[in-house]
Amino acid sequence: MNNQRLIQLCVFLALLATDPLLNAQTQQPSEEQMTRILKRFPETDKDKDGKLSTEEVQAFVKSRQRIRRSKPAAQSTKAGDAKLTETLASMNARFKNVEVELIEWPAELHKKLGKMTKLALVTRPVEKVDGKLPLLINLHGGGPRWFNLGFQQQLELAAQIEMKRGFDLAELAGKKLVVLDPNSSERWSPDSLDTMLDYVLENFPEIDKDRVYVMGYSAGGGATWRWINQSPDRFAAAAPCGFTGGSAQDDAKKLSKLPIWAMAGGDDGKNPAGIRKMVERLRAAGNVNVKHKEFEGADHREGGRAVFSTVELVEWMLEFERLKTKE
Repeated sequence: MNNQRLIQLCVFLALLATDPLLNAQTQQPSEEQMTRILKRFPETDKDKDGKLSTEEVQAFVKSRQRIRRSKPAAQSTKAGDAKLTETLASMNARFKNVEVELIEWPAELHKKLGKMTKLALVTRPVEKVDGKLPLLINLHGGGPRWFNLGFQQQLELAAQIEMKRGFDLAELAGKKLVVLDPNSSERWSPDSLDTMLDYVLENFPEIDKDRVYVMGYSAGGGATWRWINQSPDRFAAAAPCGFTGGSAQDDAKKLSKLPIWAMAGGDDGKNPAGIRKMVERLRAAGNVNVKHKEFEGADHREGGRAVFSTVELVEWMLEFERLKTKE
């Protein structure tokens, strides 16, 4: 599929998800688009003949409209921003196993999310999956150069410097899971992240609440560490990577049951030594599910690319479920 057709498909799917006034007769998809819809939503083929009729497409559109009106969940962004739509299409053109979509947090929720931006990225498997799916949340890093940019500019910069994100790891791993890449314009707040997760678990019924994982690199690694320290019982496993390793005053005992895999570039300043000390504290507190990896010769940026190329991390995380506390 060429980029132009992929862009048209993204626009069409975005309209399906966001425009309650969409008329199927005026937005009749091409044959290629219908093939993609059929692959993602096989239940649309009511007569099981392997293709979609006009009536089946119209029924699909109406069903998406009903979902849109009845469920106040995070919404795909409207297709009015052609540049953002084109960027998303370009991202998806690189992937075979997953599809990335933009979502927009509802206004009332967004007021409670501190400096998190209204837009986020959700990645799902291309193939339809029955039953509940694990959720991996990735917290991006950044500094003034990153936080001062708009969402579109951040995506462009990430592509220029080959910064990897949760969706890249999901594509490489090829596992059946949902990945959420939220976005923030300043240092992550655990309180805001807890509010976001509350909303996601309530409004995304496909998510398995006992298989929620969190990871982050650089400032995202520090944010992962702070979040699991505040809310350790929410996660099945965590990967705080590429940061200074937290404070020695942190109470590692409350993380003694949470599987943690920490990583850093071997030539990333103080970070590898800091992470080694963090791992030592966790093990001393009785955590038997702690892993540690350093990428020899890797600086900070190279370490980030290595982390998001480590498929074994996803495979390892998926081995664990959240330990339920007694009521």
